[in-house]
Amino acid sequence: MKKIIVVPALVVVFVLGIVMSDIIMQGINGILGTAITTKADLKKKLEDAQKKQQETDKKVEAADQKYRDLSTTVDKKKENLDKLMDELNTNVNPSLIKDILLTTPSSETGDKGRIFLDASGSETLLKPTVTGDPTVDEFKNTFNKKAKEILDVSKDIMKNKIGQLNQELLRINDELKDRNVELIGKLREEEKYKKKIGDLNTELVSTNDQLNERNEELNAKLKEVEKYKSELEEHKKYINDLEGIKSDLEKTVGVLETKIEDGRLKVSFEGDILFESGKHQLRAEGLELLEKAFPILSKNIQQHDIFIAGHTDNVPIREDAKQRYESNWILSTYRAIEVVKYLVEKGLPPRSVTAAGYGEYKPVADNSTDEGKAKNRRVELFLIPKIIKR
Repeated sequence: MKKIIVVPALVVVFVLGIVMSDIIMQGINGILGTAITTKADLKKKLEDAQKKQQETDKKVEAADQKYRDLSTTVDKKKENLDKLMDELNTNVNPSLIKDILLTTPSSETGDKGRIFLDASGSETLLKPTVTGDPTVDEFKNTFNKKAKEILDVSKDIMKNKIGQLNQELLRINDELKDRNVELIGKLREEEKYKKKIGDLNTELVSTNDQLNERNEELNAKLKEVEKYKSELEEHKKYINDLEGIKSDLEKTVGVLETKIEDGRLKVSFEGDILFESGKHQLRAEGLELLEKAFPILSKNIQQHDIFIAGHTDNVPIREDAKQRYESNWILSTYRAIEVVKYLVEKGLPPRSVTAAGYGEYKPVADNSTDEGKAKNRRVELFLIPKIIKR
């Protein structure tokens, strides 16, 4: 029984020791400051070493690629140089070789240079010789050197020419730039002008629309003025007619007060002539006046309307008359109606005659005096042209 218990316990202690080993070591390092390498430290160092190795491999690979690219470039340049040398040694025109040798200084060819300067024997010297002949070798060396000089001079000439061309190109580019700047400025000015023209066109269209509207308004006003002018002419005609009626009434009746105002003829009858005090029945004198005025009114009734207005002073209705007339207003209305009844009975069309009573509310004089009160007691007849009524 003790063995069964002891064995599992040892196993548990062993496992815990493995698991807790790093923790215990870290704790010891924290207390004692002793550098004890743990599994975690080893793992971290291994990861750092792997990262550095990867970075080194990348650098080596980049350097190797750069070397391969450089080698390729060098090989191409060497191949081009070899082709150029072969061209110089083999593909040269014999006439060009002759011209070069004839102008070669003796210092470059030694004593044999004098022979090359001898024009009479130069043709024989240019004939093909046996391979390996020293003369040919020296000729080749001299030719190559001269060819190099020619190439150098040509390069310098070309370099100068290219420099001049580059300068000219730069100058042309500068001119083109200036021209482009100028053109851009012109284009911008053109755009501004186009915008101004567009704005002016828009403003012109708006102004034209406003002018058209204004012309329509003016035409309407002119039509209205023509209409008013026509009506004014007609109105003048009716005023002249009223002047004639006024004159006829003054000649026929005589005692009436007549006046043209606001395009109407006003005929005023004093109330005491037409009616007795406090009554609305027409007196004999009043009937006589209306009898004289009627023919003139009847003659002009087609072009005019008649309006009869009754007025009183401010004296209250007498006690004996209050049962019939409650107020001066009622009395003045009765009197106006009495005149209308007379005119209609005489033959005027009822649709052309109107009556109204104003009582004491439209006085023409001061009611504080007997004279003023007499003027306020009146009946007014208005002859109104139908055109004015319209």
